[in-house]
Amino acid sequence: MDQDIKKNILSISTDTLNGKYHIKNDFARSILNYPAMMVPSVQEPIIEYLSMALNNNVSLLDPFVGASNTLVTGMKYGMNVCGQDINPLSILISQVKTSYYSIEELIDAQKRLIDTIKNDNLNSIEIDFFNIDKWFTKNSQVELSKIYRAVNKEASLKIRKFFWVVIAETIRLTSNDRTSTFKMHIRSIEEINQRFVSPIKTFIKVSHNSIESLTKYIHVINENGYLQKGKYSKNIDIIWGDTNLGINTKKTFNLLVTSPPYGDNHTTVTYGQFSYLPLQWIPSEDIDNNITIDYLRTIQEIDSKSLGGKSKINTKEIEEQIFCKSNTLKDFISQFKNEEREKTKKVSRFVYDLDKSIDNILLKMRKNSFLVWTIGNRNVNKKIVRNDLILNELFKFKKIDLFTDLEREIMSKRMPRRNNFSSMMNKEKILIYKKTQ
Repeated sequence: MDQDIKKNILSISTDTLNGKYHIKNDFARSILNYPAMMVPSVQEPIIEYLSMALNNNVSLLDPFVGASNTLVTGMKYGMNVCGQDINPLSILISQVKTSYYSIEELIDAQKRLIDTIKNDNLNSIEIDFFNIDKWFTKNSQVELSKIYRAVNKEASLKIRKFFWVVIAETIRLTSNDRTSTFKMHIRSIEEINQRFVSPIKTFIKVSHNSIESLTKYIHVINENGYLQKGKYSKNIDIIWGDTNLGINTKKTFNLLVTSPPYGDNHTTVTYGQFSYLPLQWIPSEDIDNNITIDYLRTIQEIDSKSLGGKSKINTKEIEEQIFCKSNTLKDFISQFKNEEREKTKKVSRFVYDLDKSIDNILLKMRKNSFLVWTIGNRNVNKKIVRNDLILNELFKFKKIDLFTDLEREIMSKRMPRRNNFSSMMNKEKILIYKKTQ
Protein backbone atom coordinates (compact mmCIF):
# COMPACT_ATOMS: atom_id res chain seq x y z
CA MET A 1 0.00 0.00 0.00
CA ASP A 2 2.72 2.49 1.01
CA GLN A 3 4.68 1.71 -2.15
CA ASP A 4 1.63 2.50 -4.28
CA ILE A 5 1.17 5.83 -2.48
CA LYS A 6 4.83 6.72 -3.04
CA LYS A 7 4.59 5.71 -6.69
CA ASN A 8 1.55 7.96 -7.21
CA ILE A 9 3.19 10.92 -5.51
CA LEU A 10 6.46 10.50 -7.38
CA SER A 11 4.51 10.36 -10.66
CA ILE A 12 3.40 13.99 -10.28
CA SER A 13 4.85 15.88 -13.22
CA THR A 14 7.63 18.43 -12.87
CA ASP A 15 5.47 21.07 -14.57
CA THR A 16 2.71 20.55 -12.00
CA LEU A 17 5.14 20.78 -9.09
CA ASN A 18 6.67 23.94 -10.54
CA GLY A 19 3.24 25.58 -10.77
CA LYS A 20 3.18 25.78 -14.56
CA TYR A 21 -0.57 25.15 -14.66
CA HIS A 22 -1.32 27.47 -11.77
CA ILE A 23 -4.11 29.99 -12.38
CA LYS A 24 -4.07 33.02 -10.10
CA ASN A 25 -7.83 32.90 -9.47
CA ASP A 26 -7.72 29.24 -8.43
CA PHE A 27 -9.17 28.65 -4.96
CA ALA A 28 -9.84 32.37 -4.31
CA ARG A 29 -6.09 32.86 -4.10
CA SER A 30 -6.14 36.40 -5.50
CA ILE A 31 -8.35 37.99 -2.81
CA LEU A 32 -5.36 39.28 -0.85
CA ASN A 33 -1.79 39.18 -2.13
CA TYR A 34 -0.52 37.58 1.07
CA PRO A 35 3.22 36.81 1.38
CA ALA A 36 4.69 33.45 0.32
CA MET A 37 1.38 31.75 -0.41
CA MET A 38 1.51 28.06 -1.25
CA VAL A 39 0.30 27.38 -4.78
CA PRO A 40 -2.86 25.22 -4.65
CA SER A 41 -2.15 23.50 -7.97
CA VAL A 42 1.15 22.25 -6.52
CA GLN A 43 -0.36 20.86 -3.32
CA GLU A 44 -3.57 19.54 -4.87
CA PRO A 45 -2.28 16.27 -6.43
CA ILE A 46 -0.43 15.40 -3.21
CA ILE A 47 -3.55 16.07 -1.15
CA GLU A 48 -5.64 14.06 -3.60
CA TYR A 49 -3.36 10.99 -3.49
CA LEU A 50 -3.04 11.07 0.29
CA SER A 51 -6.81 11.47 0.61
CA MET A 52 -7.25 8.28 -1.41
CA ALA A 53 -4.72 6.53 0.86
CA LEU A 54 -6.80 7.65 3.86
CA ASN A 55 -10.00 6.28 2.28
CA ASN A 56 -11.24 9.80 1.54
CA ASN A 57 -11.96 10.33 5.22
CA VAL A 58 -9.58 13.16 6.01
CA SER A 59 -9.17 15.68 8.78
CA LEU A 60 -6.62 18.21 7.54
CA LEU A 61 -4.52 20.49 9.75
CA ASP A 62 -2.42 23.48 8.72
CA PRO A 63 -0.79 24.98 11.85
CA PHE A 64 0.76 27.89 9.89
CA VAL A 65 -2.31 28.53 7.79
CA GLY A 66 -1.33 31.87 6.23
CA ALA A 67 -3.75 32.63 3.40
CA SER A 68 -5.48 29.22 3.88
CA ASN A 69 -4.73 27.88 0.40
CA THR A 70 -4.15 24.45 1.96
CA LEU A 71 -7.57 24.50 3.62
CA VAL A 72 -9.51 25.57 0.53
CA THR A 73 -7.74 22.85 -1.46
CA GLY A 74 -8.80 20.32 1.17
CA MET A 75 -12.38 21.62 1.02
CA LYS A 76 -12.43 20.91 -2.70
CA TYR A 77 -12.08 17.23 -1.74
CA GLY A 78 -14.62 17.34 1.08
CA MET A 79 -12.18 17.22 4.00
CA ASN A 80 -12.64 18.41 7.54
CA VAL A 81 -10.19 21.31 7.77
CA CYS A 82 -8.51 23.20 10.59
CA GLY A 83 -6.08 26.11 10.35
CA GLN A 84 -4.19 28.01 13.03
CA ASP A 85 -2.01 31.11 12.82
CA ILE A 86 -0.60 33.77 15.12
CA ASN A 87 -1.26 36.56 12.60
CA PRO A 88 -4.76 38.09 12.96
CA LEU A 89 -4.81 39.05 9.28
CA SER A 90 -4.24 35.40 8.37
CA ILE A 91 -7.18 34.44 10.58
CA LEU A 92 -9.43 37.02 8.90
CA ILE A 93 -8.63 35.99 5.34
CA SER A 94 -8.98 32.31 6.28
CA GLN A 95 -12.39 32.96 7.84
CA VAL A 96 -13.53 34.64 4.63
CA LYS A 97 -12.13 32.08 2.20
CA THR A 98 -13.66 29.15 4.09
CA SER A 99 -17.12 30.77 4.45
CA TYR A 100 -20.07 30.45 2.10
CA TYR A 101 -21.15 33.64 0.34
CA SER A 102 -23.74 33.93 -2.39
CA ILE A 103 -22.83 36.22 -5.26
CA GLU A 104 -26.12 38.04 -4.75
CA GLU A 105 -25.39 39.00 -1.14
CA LEU A 106 -21.90 40.20 -2.00
CA ILE A 107 -23.03 42.27 -4.99
CA ASP A 108 -25.89 43.78 -2.96
CA ALA A 109 -23.49 44.66 -0.16
CA GLN A 110 -20.99 46.13 -2.62
CA LYS A 111 -23.66 48.41 -4.12
CA ARG A 112 -24.77 49.45 -0.65
CA LEU A 113 -21.23 50.26 0.40
CA ILE A 114 -20.45 52.24 -2.75
CA ASP A 115 -23.61 54.33 -2.29
CA THR A 116 -22.76 54.96 1.35
CA ILE A 117 -19.18 55.96 0.47
CA LYS A 118 -20.30 58.33 -2.31
CA ASN A 119 -22.86 59.98 0.00
CA ASP A 120 -20.32 60.43 2.80
CA ASN A 121 -19.35 64.12 2.85
CA LEU A 122 -17.26 63.90 6.01
CA ASN A 123 -13.54 64.58 5.86
CA SER A 124 -12.83 63.31 9.35
CA ILE A 125 -10.20 60.58 9.83
CA GLU A 126 -11.35 57.52 11.78
CA ILE A 127 -8.00 55.89 12.57
CA ASP A 128 -4.96 57.30 14.31
CA PHE A 129 -1.66 55.62 15.09
CA PHE A 130 2.00 56.54 15.37
CA ASN A 131 3.40 57.79 12.05
CA ILE A 132 0.10 57.52 10.18
CA ASP A 133 1.08 60.56 8.08
CA LYS A 134 4.25 58.74 7.03
CA TRP A 135 2.38 55.75 5.67
CA PHE A 136 -0.76 57.41 4.26
CA THR A 137 -1.30 60.71 2.50
CA LYS A 138 -4.06 62.91 3.93
CA ASN A 139 -6.26 62.19 0.93
CA SER A 140 -5.81 58.45 1.43
CA GLN A 141 -6.67 58.77 5.12
CA VAL A 142 -9.89 60.63 4.26
CA GLU A 143 -10.93 58.13 1.57
CA LEU A 144 -10.06 55.10 3.72
CA SER A 145 -12.10 56.61 6.54
CA LYS A 146 -15.14 56.83 4.26
CA ILE A 147 -14.66 53.16 3.35
CA TYR A 148 -14.12 52.25 7.01
CA ARG A 149 -17.36 53.98 8.09
CA ALA A 150 -19.34 52.28 5.34
CA VAL A 151 -18.07 48.77 6.15
CA ASN A 152 -18.50 49.32 9.88
CA LYS A 153 -22.19 50.11 9.32
CA GLU A 154 -22.88 46.71 7.80
CA ALA A 155 -25.10 44.64 10.09
CA SER A 156 -23.69 41.25 9.05
CA LEU A 157 -20.34 40.30 10.60
CA LYS A 158 -19.73 37.87 7.76
CA ILE A 159 -20.16 40.67 5.21
CA ARG A 160 -17.94 43.00 7.23
CA LYS A 161 -15.20 40.35 7.33
CA PHE A 162 -15.24 40.03 3.53
CA PHE A 163 -14.91 43.76 3.00
CA TRP A 164 -12.26 44.14 5.72
CA VAL A 165 -10.16 41.80 3.57
CA VAL A 166 -10.91 44.03 0.58
CA ILE A 167 -9.71 46.99 2.65
CA ALA A 168 -6.51 45.07 3.50
CA GLU A 169 -5.67 44.63 -0.18
CA THR A 170 -6.68 48.24 -0.88
CA ILE A 171 -4.24 49.44 1.78
CA ARG A 172 -1.46 47.28 0.36
CA LEU A 173 -1.95 48.96 -3.00
CA THR A 174 -2.48 52.57 -1.88
CA SER A 175 -0.30 53.16 1.20
CA ASN A 176 3.15 54.75 1.01
CA ASP A 177 4.71 51.39 1.80
CA ARG A 178 6.56 49.75 -1.07
CA THR A 179 4.98 46.56 -2.40
CA SER A 180 8.32 45.05 -3.47
CA THR A 181 9.17 43.80 0.03
CA PHE A 182 7.26 42.39 2.99
CA LYS A 183 9.14 44.61 5.40
CA MET A 184 7.72 48.10 5.84
CA HIS A 185 9.78 50.34 3.57
CA ILE A 186 8.64 53.86 2.76
CA ARG A 187 8.57 55.10 -0.82
CA SER A 188 10.70 58.11 -1.68
CA ILE A 189 9.18 61.57 -1.14
CA GLU A 190 9.41 62.20 -4.87
CA GLU A 191 7.50 59.01 -5.66
CA ILE A 192 4.84 59.75 -3.05
CA ASN A 193 4.32 63.29 -4.43
CA GLN A 194 4.01 62.03 -8.00
CA ARG A 195 1.79 59.08 -7.14
CA PHE A 196 -1.94 59.68 -7.33
CA VAL A 197 -3.95 56.68 -6.14
CA SER A 198 -7.52 56.69 -4.90
CA PRO A 199 -8.33 54.18 -2.14
CA ILE A 200 -12.03 54.45 -3.05
CA LYS A 201 -11.46 53.59 -6.73
CA THR A 202 -9.05 50.85 -5.69
CA PHE A 203 -11.54 49.46 -3.15
CA ILE A 204 -14.26 49.24 -5.81
CA LYS A 205 -11.95 47.44 -8.24
CA VAL A 206 -10.58 45.06 -5.59
CA SER A 207 -14.07 44.26 -4.27
CA HIS A 208 -15.26 43.39 -7.78
CA ASN A 209 -12.29 41.08 -8.39
CA SER A 210 -12.61 39.48 -4.94
CA ILE A 211 -16.31 38.77 -5.39
CA GLU A 212 -15.61 37.12 -8.74
CA SER A 213 -12.71 35.09 -7.35
CA LEU A 214 -14.48 33.84 -4.23
CA THR A 215 -17.75 32.96 -5.94
CA LYS A 216 -15.87 30.97 -8.60
CA TYR A 217 -14.27 28.92 -5.84
CA ILE A 218 -17.61 28.45 -4.05
CA HIS A 219 -19.03 27.20 -7.35
CA VAL A 220 -16.32 24.50 -7.42
CA ILE A 221 -17.24 23.37 -3.89
CA ASN A 222 -20.90 23.26 -4.88
CA GLU A 223 -20.18 21.34 -8.09
CA ASN A 224 -18.29 18.74 -6.04
CA GLY A 225 -21.34 18.28 -3.83
CA TYR A 226 -19.91 19.68 -0.59
CA LEU A 227 -22.42 22.49 -0.04
CA GLN A 228 -25.62 21.73 1.84
CA LYS A 229 -28.19 24.42 2.58
CA GLY A 230 -25.71 27.19 1.94
CA LYS A 231 -23.02 25.71 4.17
CA TYR A 232 -19.94 23.53 3.74
CA SER A 233 -20.91 19.98 4.63
CA LYS A 234 -17.82 19.18 6.72
CA ASN A 235 -16.14 20.83 9.70
CA ILE A 236 -14.15 24.07 9.41
CA ASP A 237 -12.09 25.46 12.28
CA ILE A 238 -10.08 28.68 11.99
CA ILE A 239 -8.14 29.22 15.20
CA TRP A 240 -5.97 32.06 16.42
CA GLY A 241 -2.97 30.64 18.22
CA ASP A 242 0.78 30.31 18.55
CA THR A 243 1.78 26.85 17.30
CA ASN A 244 5.02 27.24 19.23
CA LEU A 245 2.88 27.03 22.38
CA GLY A 246 0.28 24.49 21.23
CA ILE A 247 -2.58 23.66 18.86
CA ASN A 248 -5.72 25.22 20.31
CA THR A 249 -8.18 22.41 19.63
CA LYS A 250 -9.11 19.06 21.16
CA LYS A 251 -9.55 17.55 17.70
CA THR A 252 -7.04 15.18 16.09
CA PHE A 253 -6.03 14.84 12.45
CA ASN A 254 -4.74 12.32 9.92
CA LEU A 255 -3.23 14.74 7.39
CA LEU A 256 -1.03 17.78 7.86
CA VAL A 257 -0.09 20.02 4.94
CA THR A 258 1.88 23.13 5.80
CA SER A 259 4.88 25.36 5.23
CA PRO A 260 6.58 26.96 8.24
CA PRO A 261 7.26 30.71 8.00
CA TYR A 262 10.81 30.51 6.68
CA GLY A 263 12.39 32.85 4.17
CA ASP A 264 13.33 36.49 4.72
CA ASN A 265 14.75 38.34 7.75
CA HIS A 266 17.56 35.77 8.08
CA THR A 267 15.14 32.85 8.16
CA THR A 268 11.51 33.97 8.32
CA VAL A 269 9.05 35.98 6.24
CA THR A 270 7.96 39.20 7.98
CA TYR A 271 4.21 38.48 7.83
CA GLY A 272 3.64 40.81 10.77
CA GLN A 273 5.18 43.84 9.10
CA PHE A 274 3.19 43.08 5.96
CA SER A 275 0.00 43.01 8.06
CA TYR A 276 0.67 46.00 10.31
CA LEU A 277 -0.93 48.75 8.19
CA PRO A 278 -4.07 46.80 7.15
CA LEU A 279 -4.69 45.70 10.75
CA GLN A 280 -4.74 49.34 11.88
CA TRP A 281 -7.98 49.76 9.93
CA ILE A 282 -9.68 46.49 10.91
CA PRO A 283 -11.45 46.24 14.32
CA SER A 284 -9.98 43.37 16.34
CA GLU A 285 -13.43 42.38 17.61
CA ASP A 286 -14.45 41.63 14.01
CA ILE A 287 -11.60 39.12 13.69
CA ASP A 288 -11.43 36.99 16.86
CA ASN A 289 -12.03 37.84 20.51
CA ASN A 290 -9.59 35.08 21.54
CA ILE A 291 -6.54 37.01 20.33
CA THR A 292 -4.38 37.65 23.40
CA ILE A 293 -1.43 39.64 21.99
CA ASP A 294 -1.36 43.40 21.50
CA TYR A 295 -0.47 42.94 17.85
CA LEU A 296 -0.43 46.67 17.04
CA ARG A 297 1.88 47.67 19.88
CA THR A 298 4.87 47.81 17.53
CA ILE A 299 5.54 47.15 13.85
CA GLN A 300 7.53 44.03 14.84
CA GLU A 301 5.06 42.70 17.42
CA ILE A 302 3.62 39.78 15.45
CA ASP A 303 6.99 38.80 13.98
CA SER A 304 8.69 38.89 17.38
CA LYS A 305 6.19 36.31 18.63
CA SER A 306 6.43 34.11 15.55
CA LEU A 307 8.95 31.31 14.95
CA GLY A 308 12.48 32.61 15.31
CA GLY A 309 11.35 35.82 16.99
CA LYS A 310 12.51 37.00 20.37
CA SER A 311 13.25 34.25 22.88
CA LYS A 312 13.48 34.35 26.68
CA ILE A 313 16.08 31.58 26.49
CA ASN A 314 19.65 32.63 25.68
CA THR A 315 21.31 31.42 22.50
CA LYS A 316 23.79 29.12 24.25
CA GLU A 317 20.99 27.28 26.02
CA ILE A 318 19.03 27.01 22.78
CA GLU A 319 22.04 25.56 20.97
CA GLU A 320 22.66 23.02 23.73
CA GLN A 321 19.07 21.77 23.36
CA ILE A 322 18.84 21.75 19.58
CA PHE A 323 22.33 20.72 18.41
CA CYS A 324 21.83 17.21 19.79
CA LYS A 325 18.84 16.86 17.46
CA SER A 326 20.42 18.25 14.30
CA ASN A 327 24.07 17.81 13.34
CA THR A 328 23.41 19.79 10.18
CA LEU A 329 22.40 22.84 12.21
CA LYS A 330 25.33 22.36 14.59
CA ASP A 331 27.83 22.17 11.71
CA PHE A 332 26.30 25.22 10.05
CA ILE A 333 26.38 27.42 13.17
CA SER A 334 29.79 26.21 14.36
CA GLN A 335 31.61 27.35 11.23
CA PHE A 336 31.09 31.03 12.13
CA LYS A 337 32.86 33.25 14.62
CA ASN A 338 32.33 36.71 16.13
CA GLU A 339 29.99 38.97 14.10
CA GLU A 340 29.06 36.27 11.62
CA ARG A 341 28.10 34.00 14.52
CA GLU A 342 25.84 36.76 15.84
CA LYS A 343 23.96 36.82 12.53
CA THR A 344 23.12 33.13 12.88
CA LYS A 345 21.31 33.48 16.22
CA LYS A 346 17.94 33.77 14.56
CA VAL A 347 18.59 30.57 12.62
CA SER A 348 19.05 28.69 15.90
CA ARG A 349 15.97 30.34 17.41
CA PHE A 350 13.88 29.49 14.36
CA VAL A 351 14.86 25.81 14.43
CA TYR A 352 14.38 25.67 18.21
CA ASP A 353 10.85 27.11 17.88
CA LEU A 354 10.10 24.88 14.89
CA ASP A 355 11.12 21.82 16.91
CA LYS A 356 8.77 22.78 19.74
CA SER A 357 5.99 23.38 17.23
CA ILE A 358 6.50 19.92 15.72
CA ASP A 359 6.14 18.37 19.19
CA ASN A 360 2.83 20.23 19.64
CA ILE A 361 1.66 19.19 16.19
CA LEU A 362 2.48 15.50 16.70
CA LEU A 363 0.27 15.44 19.79
CA LYS A 364 -2.66 16.15 17.46
CA MET A 365 -1.75 13.69 14.70
CA ARG A 366 -3.29 10.21 14.71
CA LYS A 367 -1.51 6.92 14.12
CA ASN A 368 -0.70 6.36 10.42
CA SER A 369 -1.23 10.03 9.61
CA PHE A 370 0.74 11.82 6.89
CA LEU A 371 2.62 15.09 7.36
CA VAL A 372 3.49 17.15 4.29
CA TRP A 373 6.01 19.96 4.80
CA THR A 374 7.11 22.44 2.13
CA ILE A 375 10.40 24.10 2.99
CA GLY A 376 13.31 25.73 1.20
CA ASN A 377 16.96 26.34 1.93
CA ARG A 378 18.43 29.80 2.47
CA ASN A 379 21.80 31.53 2.35
CA VAL A 380 22.99 33.15 5.56
CA ASN A 381 26.49 34.62 5.69
CA LYS A 382 26.85 33.36 2.11
CA LYS A 383 26.41 29.77 3.31
CA ILE A 384 23.44 27.49 2.67
CA VAL A 385 21.14 26.70 5.58
CA ARG A 386 19.93 23.17 4.75
CA ASN A 387 16.45 23.49 6.20
CA ASP A 388 15.42 20.28 4.47
CA LEU A 389 18.13 18.20 6.18
CA ILE A 390 17.50 19.93 9.50
CA LEU A 391 13.79 19.12 9.33
CA ASN A 392 14.58 15.47 8.50
CA GLU A 393 16.86 15.27 11.53
CA LEU A 394 14.28 16.82 13.84
CA PHE A 395 11.73 14.20 12.76
CA LYS A 396 14.23 11.36 12.94
CA PHE A 397 15.03 12.36 16.53
CA LYS A 398 11.29 11.90 17.21
CA LYS A 399 11.49 8.45 15.55
CA ILE A 400 9.56 9.55 12.46
CA ASP A 401 11.25 8.75 9.15
CA LEU A 402 10.86 10.42 5.79
CA PHE A 403 8.15 8.70 3.73
CA THR A 404 9.05 10.33 0.41
CA ASP A 405 10.05 13.71 -0.95
CA LEU A 406 9.75 15.93 -4.00
CA GLU A 407 11.52 19.04 -5.26
CA ARG A 408 10.02 22.00 -7.07
CA GLU A 409 11.27 25.19 -8.66
CA ILE A 410 9.67 28.34 -7.30
CA MET A 411 8.11 30.06 -10.29
CA SER A 412 5.05 31.86 -8.94
CA LYS A 413 5.33 31.92 -5.16
CA ARG A 414 5.52 35.52 -3.95
CA MET A 415 8.74 35.63 -1.94
CA PRO A 416 10.89 38.51 -0.69
CA ARG A 417 13.68 39.95 -2.77
CA ARG A 418 17.34 39.55 -1.96
CA ASN A 419 18.53 41.24 1.24
CA ASN A 420 21.80 41.67 3.13
CA PHE A 421 21.65 38.30 4.86
CA SER A 422 19.91 35.90 2.53
CA SER A 423 19.40 35.49 -1.18
CA MET A 424 16.38 34.55 -3.24
CA MET A 425 15.24 30.96 -3.06
CA ASN A 426 14.63 29.20 -6.34
CA LYS A 427 13.76 25.71 -5.12
CA GLU A 428 11.69 24.10 -2.38
CA LYS A 429 11.51 20.60 -0.99
CA ILE A 430 8.20 18.90 -0.26
CA LEU A 431 8.95 16.45 2.54
CA ILE A 432 6.34 13.84 3.44
CA TYR A 433 6.47 11.93 6.73
CA LYS A 434 4.28 9.19 8.12
CA LYS A 435 3.55 8.88 11.81
CA THR A 436 3.20 5.13 12.43
CA GLN A 437 2.80 5.21 16.21
